[in-house]
Amino acid sequence: VGSMPQFIASMSYELSSATSAVAHKLLRAQLVGRRWQDRCKDRLMPRNTVWMLRQGTGKQTTSTIHDDCAEELKDAAEAVAASGHDIEVLRAWIQVSGGGTFGLAPLFYPANEQGTIDVVSRL
Repeated sequence: VGSMPQFIASMSYELSSATSAVAHKLLRAQLVGRRWQDRCKDRLMPRNTVWMLRQGTGKQTTSTIHDDCAEELKDAAEAVAASGHDIEVLRAWIQVSGGGTFGLAPLFYPANEQGTIDVVSRL
């Protein structure tokens, strides 16, 4: 019996400027409650970005996982709206891969006097 596939999904979303800070926080909380991670190695992800390591079934593909992720974002936004907060998701980017390397990028600082960029590795 083979092992079930694992997928890494990341999602970035943009909300309308009319969406309140409270609705922003509630959406993130809704997504975290649906197993999305807003941290990587105890560090916060960029604003409006979440990720998850998802255990697939034998019939799931990156395309079906992508569709599931979009549905979860829709459901989370609807839950925020049902709580009485105006929210509008303008667009979202979802990337699903079957494995590989993932994580936050090192922090970059402006070029120094020599014209090079110093990289601070905190991963």
